[in-house]
Amino acid sequence: MTDKGSPVICTPGPPVYVLCNGRSGSTLLRFLLDAHPDLACPPETNLPGVTGQLATVWSLIEGAPLSAERGDEPPEIPDAAIAGVRRTMDEMTASYLARRGKKRYCDKSLGTARYAELLLRIYPEAKFLCLYRHPMDVIASGIEACPWGLNGYGFDPYIASTPGNAVWALARFWVDSAGATLAAEERFAASCHRVRYEDLVAEPETIAAGIFEFLGVDQQPGISGHCFSPERERFGPADYKIWHTSHISRTSVGRGWSLPAGLIPPPVTQVMTELTGKLGYLPVDEKWGTAAVPADLRVTGARAAADGAAETPGLSAVVDLLSTGLSRIGGGFARRWGACASESFMVVSMPDAGAGGGRESRWRVDLAARTLTSVDRDGEDDTAWDIVGSVGSWRAVLAGHINLGVAMRRCELRYCDTGEAGPVVTDARIAMLAELLGLTPAWQPAGAGPDRGLVRQ
Repeated sequence: MTDKGSPVICTPGPPVYVLCNGRSGSTLLRFLLDAHPDLACPPETNLPGVTGQLATVWSLIEGAPLSAERGDEPPEIPDAAIAGVRRTMDEMTASYLARRGKKRYCDKSLGTARYAELLLRIYPEAKFLCLYRHPMDVIASGIEACPWGLNGYGFDPYIASTPGNAVWALARFWVDSAGATLAAEERFAASCHRVRYEDLVAEPETIAAGIFEFLGVDQQPGISGHCFSPERERFGPADYKIWHTSHISRTSVGRGWSLPAGLIPPPVTQVMTELTGKLGYLPVDEKWGTAAVPADLRVTGARAAADGAAETPGLSAVVDLLSTGLSRIGGGFARRWGACASESFMVVSMPDAGAGGGRESRWRVDLAARTLTSVDRDGEDDTAWDIVGSVGSWRAVLAGHINLGVAMRRCELRYCDTGEAGPVVTDARIAMLAELLGLTPAWQPAGAGPDRGLVRQ
């Protein structure tokens, strides 16, 4: 105790800051950090944002010039302001560490990358963990987390400028957020350690060991198993799914494969490709979502895994139904579907996301010859159009768990062509497929099907 009766506040060890964006796996990383006996990582506190505000106010009090734009950091922050902000932060974090019985404070607030330079001025010994996740999985996770419209997680300004296109909005969100983190990593390389979500869920013990070595704390074998054991604090924002999770899993990797990349404009895709290249991820190009789900979204090992994978079953029921449908074709079929009745198309079944890879099954349907032929994935694709879906999606449609039109609108099944057919022909082709599969009680005239307005790739 001091002479005035106030408790003595011990100076905490070097702080740790997670540079991340929403839906990147930051809460899982927080659980791993907080499970270490020396590290305390609460839910999002926005403490880095508070330091920015304090630095601005303190600079004003010290008489330093302020930024011309409200909310920006002052162009010059006096040493006295830096020292004052550090004392304030030390007092706040030291109290929390004492209550938790820990030695070092960790913070995983969203948007911390913009404050990296300021944080290093306040704490030159600070460490940054730069967390990344493949952009399409971030987009898929964001849409899943906000089923009634994008909000929170920093999404709001992006969807406000591109209403009606959540994929585009979240692509821009990822480009800005991941770009800021990567810029900080490149600028302050000695203080940064890269963590990819895909690495973390694939090899949690190895990644955790690398993190602890970088931070200079003791190794904790088995931490990925017991990080879910104790109840973690819930007083701040967090991933809504984490409270019902008991182990680290790879099942969330690859869920963005079904998203329509065509909804992202080329200028955004170009920047995204530059960033994914630097981060070692598969690019989001014109082939995205039209082939088998890759065994790995990371470049390293992805091609080798795909080349060595066995073909994934999943089209047997579809093939049986198509075979039956072809055998029933009569004169009325050509009258109903016109030119579409003599086309060839490809039906493709891909492994489910998180199923550990595999090779797609491909069957060529020749309506004119009434034949059904298995096709190697490297074989020539001279069909007029393709219909692509995962094993689980095909099973759900055939079992009646999801309507064919709904599956198409959700991009769980995807229609692909050269882009020259037009919506009327597209509707006719899908309705014709439904008839061949026996999914409709009666034929529907071209243009009258339930699938008008399908997302095209």
